Amino acid sequence: MSADQSEPTGQDICTEFARLNHELINIRRDLEQRNAALERLAYHDTLTGLLNRLSILQKLDEWLQHVRRYNSRLAVAMVDIDHFKQVNDLHGHRIGDRVLVDLANVMSRSIRKTDFIGRYGGEEFLIIMPRTDVAGAAIMAERLRAAVEGTPMHGADGTRFSTTVSVGVAEYCDGDDEDLIISRADAALYRAKDLGRNKVRVSPCTDSKSTGRPAKTKQAN
Repeated sequence: MSADQSEPTGQDICTEFARLNHELINIRRDLEQRNAALERLAYHDTLTGLLNRLSILQKLDEWLQHVRRYNSRLAVAMVDIDHFKQVNDLHGHRIGDRVLVDLANVMSRSIRKTDFIGRYGGEEFLIIMPRTDVAGAAIMAERLRAAVEGTPMHGADGTRFSTTVSVGVAEYCDGDDEDLIISRADAALYRAKDLGRNKVRVSPCTDSKSTGRPAKTKQAN
């Protein structure tokens, strides 16, 4: 050790240790925040903040297993924004994205805390309602439909316009898997569109043989 250097004192060592410990705490906090952000990106839709398609289907699979094990109720709803292509064509994709975000918030407020909602794809959303029969699910779906209809949207120039949704509801039937229950909800959704949109239609277990979108309305929006 050179003559102009002195041995660190106990106070110096404690001070340096405290500094390093503080840095480690900050690094750990930063890593936790980054990991949380990555996890959110993995499980949530980046635009709306809702569960993404993979996550909502995983939730459905979990609840289907629960229903089979405990013989409980389950219903799902497929929600589609009516004429959404026209919104993009008339107001632009930036306003279209804003509509998706606003309606995601409206729908999230319209369901129960025990329900799950995810963006299924494009302008379609999937809602899972545990311990709910088709009648209860239809009531919730109608409440959601009315809430959307009653929420004005705004164009880039401030003009107001309205949006509506069509909803198809299906309850769990014996032997249903993920594809079957979604297919019946989807078929109910397209019946709602066939009847003029802005409606709720249900697919109880008596309709279990009627699945899939009607071919003639497959391109409807």
